[in-house]
Amino acid sequence: MSSDPTSALGEYLTSAEASGMASMLAAGEQVKKALLEVNASRREHVQGLMAAASLGHQDAQRAVDVLRAIAGAKSVQRDITPVWTMPGNEADVGHLTSQFHTLVRGARLAVTCATYNFEPTSQMWKVLREASEQPGVQVTLYVDGDKADAEKIKEQMPKATVYRSATLASGKQVVSHAKFVVIDHSVLLLTSANFSYSAENRNVEFGVLITDQGLAESVENLMFSKHGVLYEAVKRLT
Repeated sequence: MSSDPTSALGEYLTSAEASGMASMLAAGEQVKKALLEVNASRREHVQGLMAAASLGHQDAQRAVDVLRAIAGAKSVQRDITPVWTMPGNEADVGHLTSQFHTLVRGARLAVTCATYNFEPTSQMWKVLREASEQPGVQVTLYVDGDKADAEKIKEQMPKATVYRSATLASGKQVVSHAKFVVIDHSVLLLTSANFSYSAENRNVEFGVLITDQGLAESVENLMFSKHGVLYEAVKRLT
């Protein structure tokens, strides 16, 4: 992260947080009240960056301008990077497996992901469980109801929200073959890889890493709209 507090604030805040804080300050609220727009686990750090950058109620318009600039820059940002996994060291353009783990470990607000198969031998099993236990990070996972052991996943990750593909009224099981990871509602990784040891170490797999808040949120919103239709929540066995 940048040593300049204003730049560091821009790197740390999400577009939604910056926009929400700007609106609060523009309405005449104190910084303490505006900080309620930031996740509680991140609030103290943002407060420190605001103070270091001299952004406060004493110069509210400057603070509003900076925060709106951050929100605007992040809302239109779009970067697309190809990532691969190949046996040995053959992948020399990005690395799909490390991108999975780096993205999840760097989550500040949320991780939403989908996979057809999810095996305990996958490093993602450990990474997602750790993420779900971080204060303020909401992990939502979609899996295929037939291929993945959704009950075991929920048992091992009790703080995560787990969905499996549902059975239709016709009696047919919905096949959930989507494979993606969304981080903090702004970064989307689309991939051919399941969450498995083979996909992470032996297969040739390809993905695209996209920084685009609008696209990332549209993926999350569509999946959310299918709750109770194509996906059912998995409850922890007692």
